[in-house]
Amino acid sequence: MRTFLFFLALTLGLSANCSTPEQQRTLNVSRLFSDHMVLQQKAKVNIWGWAPVGQKVQVVGTWGKSISTITGIDGKWKVKLLTPAAGGPYEISIQTKDSTIQIKDVLIGEVWLASGQSNMDIPLKGWPPGDTIFNSAQEIKRANYPSIRFMKVPFGVSTIPLDSVGGKWVASSSGTAGDFSATAYFFAVQLHKKLKVPIGIIQSSIGGTPAEAWTSKGYLNKIGDFNSKIDEQDPSRQPPAKINSNSPTVLFNAMINPLIPYIIKGIIWYQGESNVGRAQQYKRLFPNLIEDWRNKWGEELPFYYVQLAPNIYNAADQHEQGQKLRDAQNYGLKLPKTGMVSTLDIGYFKTSHPPFKQQVGERLARFAFKNQYGDKNSVASGPIFKKVTTSGNKLIVEFNGIGSGLVALANRLENFEIAGNDSVYVKADAKIENNKVILSSSKISAPLFVRYAWGDTKIATLFNKEGLPAATFSSEK
Repeated sequence: MRTFLFFLALTLGLSANCSTPEQQRTLNVSRLFSDHMVLQQKAKVNIWGWAPVGQKVQVVGTWGKSISTITGIDGKWKVKLLTPAAGGPYEISIQTKDSTIQIKDVLIGEVWLASGQSNMDIPLKGWPPGDTIFNSAQEIKRANYPSIRFMKVPFGVSTIPLDSVGGKWVASSSGTAGDFSATAYFFAVQLHKKLKVPIGIIQSSIGGTPAEAWTSKGYLNKIGDFNSKIDEQDPSRQPPAKINSNSPTVLFNAMINPLIPYIIKGIIWYQGESNVGRAQQYKRLFPNLIEDWRNKWGEELPFYYVQLAPNIYNAADQHEQGQKLRDAQNYGLKLPKTGMVSTLDIGYFKTSHPPFKQQVGERLARFAFKNQYGDKNSVASGPIFKKVTTSGNKLIVEFNGIGSGLVALANRLENFEIAGNDSVYVKADAKIENNKVILSSSKISAPLFVRYAWGDTKIATLFNKEGLPAATFSSEK
């Protein structure tokens, strides 16, 4: 009986991972390609689906490009269709000798993937009464942007990588935008207003989920921390492990893998609350996730993310609170084409879901404007710790992202602490000189380490003149 169940599970897994018999019998296309969708401009976009083995499939865009292929023995087909500069609406026709699929109201523009947990998932209408979005009603009322389109991936978990997904593309209006990710919506509005092109957002986010759930099995195995839990998901186990949205790999399998290889411009990410208490692990896990997704798309995609806001996270280990996870998020910046938004100035202690998503979306968009859309001279980041040097009884801290200069909040520079080799930290006297922060304390004659905003409820006091706050950091690793 156990052998039979194993082969049954294996067969079901192969069907889900490749294509179902129903899909193979008729012409089908991934539901990512549907009415009202947005395709990346000036790109060879991948379009894929299923059809009877050996059939010719032709894909025609009304902008004057077409391409054909033959369905493989696995029942799959995929083509690369060249898209023009931004515009539309267009139509796409997908044809075999006996079937046709017509996709209408197709726009060509800029496409981004928005993912993470609840701070990415919280919609523009909020989750009242406890979790609201600032100025939500007014924002929804003026959300009539027919050229901004969202495709929200339905929640799902799987122990194996899937290649199909539900959902549909929806144009922004006062009747629809309330259900869009607030962070992603404000990001999209910034792009649309400045670039004046259609914007497509694929939203794949679920609250209360850790980074390991969004990472593939192959890349989780690289760090080794989750191997036993992954092994428990093996369908040959009796009984197999029960899974939920916290289980390793399951969200990647069900909610990210089906999106690959849809051509996107980049990724925005807001996650980390569910990894509070495991900051040391996150230093390895988070960069690993970024590399995983880039490997799967076959491209070093821009990856812009949000550092957690001040909040009392009540970690099980009271020595591992939010500030350590915020510091761990800095490790994503070791990879190229990344950028981190600091939210130390826009936290809200009553909830881990700060209402000020307008600022978050605008700050994420700054990275895209600077790095993808030609605004080379703009300032995208707040101050990011670069290095610390010793000068007598003082520490001199240097930063990247200083913009046109460092400034203190209301001329008061606080929340800096220093320590000697005993790692006992005390409050530091701090001042700005030549766009560096100079730290000292009468209690420490030989300081070695510095940390900033090191506490759940510590807020920003250091900014650049562009108004962007410095990020939490510790020089002691």
